[in-house]
Amino acid sequence: MSNPANPQPNPENMQTIKAPPATKIQSKKSGFLTIKDVSKVYPNLKEPEKPFVILDGVNLTINEGEFICLIGHSGCGKSTLLNMIAGFNGPTSGEVALEGARITEPGPDRMVVFQNYSLLPWLTATENIHLGVETVYGDKSAEEHDKIVKDNLELVGLTEACNKRPGQLSGGMKQRVAIARALATRPKLLILDEPFGALDPITREELQEELLKIWREYKITIVMITHDIDEALFLADRIVMMTNGPAASIGEDVHIPFSRPRNRTRIMEDPKYYELRNFALEFLFSRYAHHEEDTTDSEMAPVVLPLPASKKPGATADKPMPPVSFVPHAAQPVEASPIKGAVLAVSWLVTMATLAAVNTSAVSSQLKQAKLAETTPAPTAAAVVSSPPSPAPIAASPAPIAASPAPSAAASPASIASPAPSAAASPASIASPATSPTKAASSAGSGISDKAELDAIGNQLYARIDENWKTTPTFTQSLTYRVKVKQNGDIVQFEPTNKAAKDFLKETPLPVLQATAGAAAGAQKTADFQVTFSPTSGGGGVLEVKTAK
Repeated sequence: MSNPANPQPNPENMQTIKAPPATKIQSKKSGFLTIKDVSKVYPNLKEPEKPFVILDGVNLTINEGEFICLIGHSGCGKSTLLNMIAGFNGPTSGEVALEGARITEPGPDRMVVFQNYSLLPWLTATENIHLGVETVYGDKSAEEHDKIVKDNLELVGLTEACNKRPGQLSGGMKQRVAIARALATRPKLLILDEPFGALDPITREELQEELLKIWREYKITIVMITHDIDEALFLADRIVMMTNGPAASIGEDVHIPFSRPRNRTRIMEDPKYYELRNFALEFLFSRYAHHEEDTTDSEMAPVVLPLPASKKPGATADKPMPPVSFVPHAAQPVEASPIKGAVLAVSWLVTMATLAAVNTSAVSSQLKQAKLAETTPAPTAAAVVSSPPSPAPIAASPAPIAASPAPSAAASPASIASPAPSAAASPASIASPATSPTKAASSAGSGISDKAELDAIGNQLYARIDENWKTTPTFTQSLTYRVKVKQNGDIVQFEPTNKAAKDFLKETPLPVLQATAGAAAGAQKTADFQVTFSPTSGGGGVLEVKTAK
């Protein structure tokens, strides 16, 4: 009562209140998940003396609340390591422990999100999440279960789709359900096995942002496999790089210095971003490059494709780049190098060759049209056609046609529709091989019934399309078109017969090969064909041309 120097004991009380958070922070530093001297060996039944060593002496410590990304080539044991953390499999030697307790089996404190979603197709989104909640929280009431499910669906933005089955959801929505199901049990550790690998780039970036938001809110510890270096740099606190298998181990453990919350554009303007990116690329493609024959493994595609042209493995990692305005996946100026010069030269040559091929195709089509117009007798040329030496001058002089487009167009409806007696009765024109269009004039637009002629036109159509189909297919189902072709091989009309064909029309050469509107109005007979473009598992495609029924 008489101690004015210290009238309030509140500071001591406040210090006592702050003690639990201080203890929690200290526990993070001691190691939350520990992997000590872990090896995984499988027996070799054919050669028992040479067992399959998947992992050899892996040591890793992960602190509570950290976001860790594992990167490495296919077959280096990343999924094997995650399976041991999840408890699906045990190490041959060594120990995996969570908070000091050895992991020997799966448990609700560790939840896994797989790349293929792993949802039960006959259950709705709500029911899929309910299944995990009821299993883990068997002592809670049905009302509590419903609230947990509702809260987690809202967390991932799927309240409106709660009663839809997986077959009615997009890939991104399915992955959201899988994440909500994993988070609903409030695990201590979230294990992600390349969860965004099957998604399109836009959905992938959206879910990356969503995952970071959830991670910041719950401060859950996350271990994630990815093959995308940009994804790892954006998400992780540390990137753990594994050496090649067999007998893989930890090669590098890289701390990511960017502050949180992270802005994708801002960190990609930071010179350190490209230093770290080049370091990871150098590790994967130089120090531990794949030496197998099949170096185009699909799992490595996400690592290579997002790489800007100026940041390929040949770029020097020891020269920090100055900050520049970020343009997604655009080439940025760097010092000139022989490799870059060669790449640019090859690209230029390929572009020029493509343009030359397109121009050649266009010129060829125009010449065919001119020849057709030239061989169709017009009233003004009747005297020339009926004279004995007519075939030579007609075949050898395109100059008059080129000099006067109007008569060319006169192979035109007016002259074709009116049966000119002088041309029709001319023995010379009948005997001339170039008179088949004239002969067809009497039945313009009628179909071709002769099987041999149909086969010949079909083979010619196949050769033209096959020669011009240079695009690697990105479609997953066959594209079918009904194509109308004239006797001289010109495509005068085509139409898609299924939705995929309409959506992927630009991946076929049909628009390029179609004759112009003027050329389509000819006097020749036409035939209908069914043209099918089918993708193959190897990344190519198969072309099929057959007579339409």
